Amino acid sequence: MSAAPFKNTLEPQALNDEHNGLSLNEHNQAEHFTISRFIQYLAEAVLVVSPDGIIQCANAKAALLLNCVDQPLIGESWPAFLQGRCQQQYLGLVKIVAKRVLSLQAGPTEMVVICANGERKDIELSVSFLPESPASLVLILRDLSRQKAELTQLRRQAATDALTGLANRRSFDEQLLQNWQQCTAAKRPLSVIIIDIDFFKQFNDTYGHIQGDACLRKVARAILQAMPLDAELAARYGGEEFALILPNYNEIKALNVARALQQAIRLLQFTDTGLPASVGITVSQGIASEINGQFRTSTALLCAADTALYRAKADGRDCINASC
Repeated sequence: MSAAPFKNTLEPQALNDEHNGLSLNEHNQAEHFTISRFIQYLAEAVLVVSPDGIIQCANAKAALLLNCVDQPLIGESWPAFLQGRCQQQYLGLVKIVAKRVLSLQAGPTEMVVICANGERKDIELSVSFLPESPASLVLILRDLSRQKAELTQLRRQAATDALTGLANRRSFDEQLLQNWQQCTAAKRPLSVIIIDIDFFKQFNDTYGHIQGDACLRKVARAILQAMPLDAELAARYGGEEFALILPNYNEIKALNVARALQQAIRLLQFTDTGLPASVGITVSQGIASEINGQFRTSTALLCAADTALYRAKADGRDCINASC
């Protein structure tokens, strides 16, 4: 990239320095040394690069961010550290800086860098024009890795039931709608299973809420172990109810999954929590399957599964019922 777009504002000063006994080269070297010393004291990772992207100065924080502590950054190509798509973004920022003479700054913009050891990091990049001779660009890099990790964790927590570790109702509703749209658009089947622990209130009243919580966690683990690998989501639907989303599963395949879940939960033992070996639980299950457009919405599909669940309860519990 040519330095032509950048206005050289220091030529008169440089000529004055030359008149006072400093050559232009000596003047540039002195300025380079001053900038290099200065950026070492800044709190952010900073690079000074030429208009064509060659790194001229770098502070220790930049070297640490790019995992280049044991190898020099000076003389390296800065765009080479950027993920492919981000290289064009960077060139766009440079063009903005070149045109906006009054602001002389562009960004911050989120980008991805590929560090010297191959590690990818999310960063926030700002580009400023340094009006010296020759023209240079000052890049301020902010590591977003920790912020992104915290955001991912918060999103995961917001989508997870704290007691069982399964998805929560909000996440279930979002995933059901998404799978509904995908499956109906592709004319593929979609099944939902709602699972309810039989007589759970009686279990809670008899053994206490601590044991009740342990029971919910055991059921959640049993569901995770018994459900197929291609199931989209297992969720705590509410209270003692759980639910599964099974894309590409028709009623027959969903029924096989429900039977596997039924058997796994029948085998649960509670002796490790101090209860007698005779204590066990069962579940009732309702299944609804979308195949030929009989349900107009994902909510209608869910209501059909819920209706089937209540039929299973009415049939004596420890039963499986599929909607018609």
